[in-house]
Amino acid sequence: MFEIDSHWLVPRSAPLVWTEVAPDGMAAMVLDQAAPPVDSFEALERIGAWEKVIAWAQARQFAEIAQFVAAAEAAPAAGLTAAQAVESAQAEVGMMLRLSPGGTAWRVGEARQLVEEFPDTFASLATGAITLPKARIIAEACTDLDPVAAAAVEQKVLPRAPQQITGQLRAALRRAVLRADSEAVARRRERKRRERAVVLYPERDGMATLSATLAAAEAVGVFAVLDQHARGCGSADERPMAARRADALVDLVLRETGFCSTAAATACSADGLTGDESSAPSAPGSDRLPGLAPEGGVPTVTNKVSIQIRVTVPLDTLRGVSEEPGELAGYGPIPADHARQLAADPDSVWRRLVTDPLSGALLDYGTTRYRPPPHLTEHVIARHQYCQGPGCRVPANRCDLDHNVPFDPVAGEGPTSAANLGPKCRPHHRLKGMPGWSVSQYPDGSILWTTPSGHTYRVEPPPLTEPRTPKEATSTGADEPPPF
Repeated sequence: MFEIDSHWLVPRSAPLVWTEVAPDGMAAMVLDQAAPPVDSFEALERIGAWEKVIAWAQARQFAEIAQFVAAAEAAPAAGLTAAQAVESAQAEVGMMLRLSPGGTAWRVGEARQLVEEFPDTFASLATGAITLPKARIIAEACTDLDPVAAAAVEQKVLPRAPQQITGQLRAALRRAVLRADSEAVARRRERKRRERAVVLYPERDGMATLSATLAAAEAVGVFAVLDQHARGCGSADERPMAARRADALVDLVLRETGFCSTAAATACSADGLTGDESSAPSAPGSDRLPGLAPEGGVPTVTNKVSIQIRVTVPLDTLRGVSEEPGELAGYGPIPADHARQLAADPDSVWRRLVTDPLSGALLDYGTTRYRPPPHLTEHVIARHQYCQGPGCRVPANRCDLDHNVPFDPVAGEGPTSAANLGPKCRPHHRLKGMPGWSVSQYPDGSILWTTPSGHTYRVEPPPLTEPRTPKEATSTGADEPPPF
């Protein structure tokens, strides 16, 4: 079998060759392709051994991350505060690992917490006794405890943690935490309340998941409202209840909803629904869900939307002669028929942007003054789609519009133009001005970041639509107007 002893994996049998890959003597197992097949016992031992190797590697990376950031904090570069030095070092870690700013903050925070605050848990991870998920569970459970109580809980649960599954470990931690500090649960609840959030996750096939983390009572209340709307649609509505709730959410947020005409209310009443339980059933083939209507058909909910959602559509797709996908800002590619549908929507929510089918370039123009006019702002936001920070996914419309080459009318440098403007989220905007960081601008709108360590990262504006050759793009005539 395999055992980790003083950072060495000890092989049970011969069909493994060893290659030393780590400075402290840790070795990686490499399967000998010519070795005879192993029995099931041996195969399972290998699976278990690899789990220990994975835990060791994760621990080593955490140690390196914690050391790198702590060193920057202890000796800030000239002109930086300790907090700025941490921010700069953290950004370098994120760029190296290709992580988003949020993902980087999570990884660095987790590494420092385990290494600095839970040394025994970290040591168990480093020897492969426990996995990273178990280490995370221990650290999370002890977050709201004072150091003495946290150490007591850690010592209480660690001996049995290697043999437990994660559910058993969580149960043991709940008991240990309550014994150590009965007020910890209340503090955790308050901390979790402050972490409430709504997050968008793109999915396949033109769909997305909108996740809301709310206080339990509020979440139940929101669901109850959606459920009431869904159940008030009448038995003639063939949509599943879950789909009705989803449509109700969209209507309540994006549409002027809640209107139910007197005739529709009468139809609802004929179906056995009255008062606040009634609403108009959806028209056949319609995705629109009217809201609930009280007696008399008076609207109950009216949400006027002042935002705009950008839908980018190639010109020939818009004309219906191509099936090239469109682009929905903040989500990604969408099918051509969906893009045409959104572009033709009469509601003011959707902002249509048309691109050249050959180059994928936005059909727009620029100017030269300090504050960009609306059309140039829209051009830059639509072109870049996201923050210009390496790997950053903050939507461009939520970023600062930054001059990559600083605006200097006296020296005639840093023009306010499409070639020099780029969106940057506030953290990356601050990062750009820190000592040791620099940004170089290219005429095509891409930029090159240089970090204090000397690493470079080039960020190019993504094509709004996939560039095509003249043969692939169908010509429809320059004088033919779009259909919408």
